[in-house]
Amino acid sequence: MRFAIFNPQGFRASRRVTGLMALATFALPVPVLAQRVVNGVAEQRGFLGQRVTPEEMQVIGAGSFKGAHRVAITVFNVAFPDENRLVAKTSGHSGGSSSSASAELRTTLAGVDRATRQRIADQAYKTFVAQLTAAGYDVVGSEELARLAPEYTTWTREPNFSQGRYGTYVAPTGRSVFWWAGDRMKRNETGAFDYSMSAIKMLTDRPQAFARTPMVGYVAQVGVIAVTLVVDYGVYSTSGASGRSFGGKASASFLPGVTVAAGSGIDRATILNYWKANSGGFGAQATLQIPVRSEAPFIADRTGEGAVDAAVVADPVKFEAAANDVINQALPKFVSVMAANR
Repeated sequence: MRFAIFNPQGFRASRRVTGLMALATFALPVPVLAQRVVNGVAEQRGFLGQRVTPEEMQVIGAGSFKGAHRVAITVFNVAFPDENRLVAKTSGHSGGSSSSASAELRTTLAGVDRATRQRIADQAYKTFVAQLTAAGYDVVGSEELARLAPEYTTWTREPNFSQGRYGTYVAPTGRSVFWWAGDRMKRNETGAFDYSMSAIKMLTDRPQAFARTPMVGYVAQVGVIAVTLVVDYGVYSTSGASGRSFGGKASASFLPGVTVAAGSGIDRATILNYWKANSGGFGAQATLQIPVRSEAPFIADRTGEGAVDAAVVADPVKFEAAANDVINQALPKFVSVMAANR
């Protein structure tokens, strides 16, 4: 049985199924844990296992930003999730008994047409370039980059509004969608964070743009930037998956609000990658770990029907305004990281 509860704060789905049974005499494999997520923030653990609130930005290889001045943007994708599904699970055993519980939550978004998404992507790119320029960077345009590094023109381009890991992918007008690491993979639904072979596959996924961006920077002798922005319609909480919780509960919930989604080192979501001109293939990565969410109302209609716990219909004008607002808050965080380590 599954049910959804609506309240002013959002939707919550929960189900608890507890069974007592004799344990088999052979050893049972312990399921790999999936992260708990609270309002879009993935739980982290300290050295002694205590819960730790993640920093706003996770930065790896910050030294690569040093000395950056002339830069080009090879990839700028804005992804819009149209549907999200979470499956939280817990199980455990004590003595001769075992228990299990699960919760499922599915949400969908409608009402945001292609023209609206295109305008949001265009404005995001314009804002990012303006912020880089204001921070003292000389931004090389895509046409100039193609002249300096002709290989850039040979990359496989995806149709605008292609479907990928984080929903509908949109490139700014005059640019193209290029798949980045993990974009072609289905997202794990157990807590929405991968802790299995799919995580390993994503870490080793090397689509053309990801593999060749450092070389384009080397040939053009510019620093190269790749950005993915995930503009979601809410934040989620989930108890994740646990195989060590006897009598535990499983839960998943959704809080509406236009959001620049956060991720982790595994499920990256909104991210910036950077390689300096002579990087040797070693670059920097900045991942947003705390989502940027708007409180502004954007929903024209909201229901829960059948298998969909929250079917959200957006007012496109309000959605666009809220999206521009949160993007304008999120992008400076990446530019600040770059500038602080320059």
